[in-house]
Amino acid sequence: MISSVGPVPLAVVWVLVGLAIAMLVASVVRAPTIEGVPRPRSLVVDMLLLGLLAGRAAFVIWHLGDYAQDPWGVLRIGDGGFLVWPAMVAGLGWGAWRLRRWPSLRRPVVAAALAGVLSWAVLSAGVGWLQQSRVTLPAISLTSLQGEPIALADTQGTPVVVNLWASWCGPCRREMPVLARAQQRHPDIRFLFVNQGETREEVEGFIAAEQLTLDNVLLDEAALTAERLQVHAYPTTLFFDGQGRLQQIHLGELSAAGLQSKLDSL
Repeated sequence: MISSVGPVPLAVVWVLVGLAIAMLVASVVRAPTIEGVPRPRSLVVDMLLLGLLAGRAAFVIWHLGDYAQDPWGVLRIGDGGFLVWPAMVAGLGWGAWRLRRWPSLRRPVVAAALAGVLSWAVLSAGVGWLQQSRVTLPAISLTSLQGEPIALADTQGTPVVVNLWASWCGPCRREMPVLARAQQRHPDIRFLFVNQGETREEVEGFIAAEQLTLDNVLLDEAALTAERLQVHAYPTTLFFDGQGRLQQIHLGELSAAGLQSKLDSL
């Protein structure tokens, strides 16, 4: 399973690939050069930026209760908090409104926008389907802080959230209180906090210093879970349904709203 390209999440990569394809199409489908008329590529970029802004704003409004408790979370766009349909409507709608003034740009801009959106949609859906069909909870047993063996693959018929983390990881430390509160609010979801590569003393010291209340903290000093799931950066959080099928994967820090939006899909 590939969850990122280096430190860049796949969701961002697919947007960039879609933009690159749109730029290529806009260059191939030429429009006459007229003074005062923008280039097709610049209009496509503007459509993307406006769409992303609208998608983020819609997500913040939808989860306003969570962001009211953490206003700075609005700026942490890495939580994956975007609504697709408001982004599409805003970007394409604004492009259509602008094109009414420049008929010569309609063909290249429409072709570029369609190529970019279709590329993004196919890549996102295709890789998502591959991940869901091939990625399962690894059949390994880890030890809890209480010394009990815990089988990761035993979903017990309930949705499972697997958080891969380490105490030296800044984003892991920042998101842990958010995950701890979610665990308390959602007893019907099994949260597993799988520490990667640290000793029991280091993990217990971190939990005590941060005054966290966490259940199902598991030790994985050999980082076998990350190896089996092919995770290369922390924090990474995976969301499985009650049958152990992967529903979503998130690389990076989660805000309360970003986490809740993913829990709602389980």
